[in-house]
Amino acid sequence: MNKELISLVNAFLFSILVAFSPLSFLFLIPLSIILFVQKEHLLKIFRKLVFLNFFIVVLVLFVFFQDKTEALELFFRTNMILLFNISIFYKSKGYDIVRALDALKVPSKLVSVFYFTLTLIDYLMLDFKKAKDSLKARGFNANTSMFTYQTYGNVFAMIFIKALKKSEDMKYSMNARGFENRIYFLNSYKIDLHEKILLGVIVLILLKVVYELFS
Repeated sequence: MNKELISLVNAFLFSILVAFSPLSFLFLIPLSIILFVQKEHLLKIFRKLVFLNFFIVVLVLFVFFQDKTEALELFFRTNMILLFNISIFYKSKGYDIVRALDALKVPSKLVSVFYFTLTLIDYLMLDFKKAKDSLKARGFNANTSMFTYQTYGNVFAMIFIKALKKSEDMKYSMNARGFENRIYFLNSYKIDLHEKILLGVIVLILLKVVYELFS
């Protein structure tokens, strides 16, 4: 089991545990472990969580008027899952997920699709950043005028055209190299001790919940 796979397994098990089990203070143990590991980045992690909560609060408020208890449970469950996943994947990139899928023996074609999709997204994000910097250098100020809408329309159209060209170039490049629908990854990083401990704690809590459920 490689580093990316164990992180994905931890995230999956914890999410399932919190989503479908009765709320328990035991859920705070794995959450505390991962937050302690990421203690240097806590502020940035919670900023991301606060941003995501703008969408969650709308859903919670909708449920709140029907069932207050259920709304509070939804809020706590969602935030615990989000906080855990943001923390465990904070230093990861999308390619780590692709590595984990490959380690799980997901069909090679599907792994390749994920890989090239992420590559193209990275390329588009870089192009979009360049376009924003270019507009900023020219003194562009976004507002609600038709000129702003037209400018953004031109930018997105340009990025879309570049994306099509990039995808074609990528296709020809991979075909020229004899690509056979499989991405080969280099050796993964070594599994950290805290990840093993985290997996053990989550499994123990899961076993406890299952035991109480069937006892």
